[in-house]
Amino acid sequence: MIRWLALLAVFLTSSTFALDEAELAEFLEAERIEMKMPGLRAAVRYAGGRLVRAAVGLGNVEAGTPLDNDVGMPGGSTGKTFVAALTMQLVEDGHLALDDPVSKWLGEHDWYRRLPNADTMQVGHLLSHSSGLGDYPGTPRFLLSMTGRVLRHGSASYTPEELIRFGKRRKAYFPAGEGYRYSDVGYLVLGRVIEAATGDTYYDLLQERILDPLNLDQARPQDQSVLTGIVPGYTGGASTLRKDGRMKLDPSSEWTGGGLVTTPTMLVEFYAALAEGRVVSEASLEKMLNAGWREPESSGFYYGFGMFVADDRSWFSHGGLWSGYRTHVAHVLDSGTTLAVQTNRDGRVDLVGLIRRLDEVAHRR
Repeated sequence: MIRWLALLAVFLTSSTFALDEAELAEFLEAERIEMKMPGLRAAVRYAGGRLVRAAVGLGNVEAGTPLDNDVGMPGGSTGKTFVAALTMQLVEDGHLALDDPVSKWLGEHDWYRRLPNADTMQVGHLLSHSSGLGDYPGTPRFLLSMTGRVLRHGSASYTPEELIRFGKRRKAYFPAGEGYRYSDVGYLVLGRVIEAATGDTYYDLLQERILDPLNLDQARPQDQSVLTGIVPGYTGGASTLRKDGRMKLDPSSEWTGGGLVTTPTMLVEFYAALAEGRVVSEASLEKMLNAGWREPESSGFYYGFGMFVADDRSWFSHGGLWSGYRTHVAHVLDSGTTLAVQTNRDGRVDLVGLIRRLDEVAHRR
């Protein structure tokens, strides 16, 4: 009886109350105009697997080319959820442990030994941004270096170790495991842990273990200086793509800080697979949802392993920013609905609010 009622609920969610493409496009067009976006697109995946997607506005403003559902965009930090899921697979297979000291895998490297908390941080701390490490985006040293490389070479390319050094501080923000501070540097260190523990490259592991098994054929490694098959991104109305296809910051530098070209369709399929136990075990997903440092006076959410989680466990999500692009994906746990939105402009764009409004429209609330 209970199983029949559950199936009935899925049917009602995925059919009676489901959006159609025209309704989704109408909703997106109003949001696009309100927030002055060149283009905007979204995908909604209901619990029964029904997928609705739409794209509005322009993919290439200069050429007047409409945005579509399938062309690529850098997904920014939404790629961190992929990194975390892969890490949990490696934990399940015994390659890693969440309480492994990071020094077990990287302690022989001089660049690592110079980091604060080098002797105390663990793999789980890197996953939840509770390692106490600093970060590189926005720091004066990094911005000065990037400007110099752009002026000399037209684009700035960095190794993970170079970016990690830009984020290095004399002292940690807090003892490992006793606070929260979002850090791309921590995820770059985690990437090196993954490779040291397996002897394989991160992108090869991701392709073999997640992208190929889930048929995520429109999600691909951001491992080239010039990304083919993407639309231009816009900052302040100006394209972030140079005529030769390069960007100011070489996109291959992002790596395990995000490092994927993707679409809303790929993001909802991945997040749904994660929630449904097709990526990691139920126990591993629980660890991803329950981990992390909770501030006594939080704003209603905390960071687990590779995902932001609502305090009431009603949803988990992640946003992404790359120069000229914004992305957000969320899975609503009670309804089983997964939603993702993506635009080819950056700046002050409220994609979190847009996702919430889209969820309401998707269920006629």
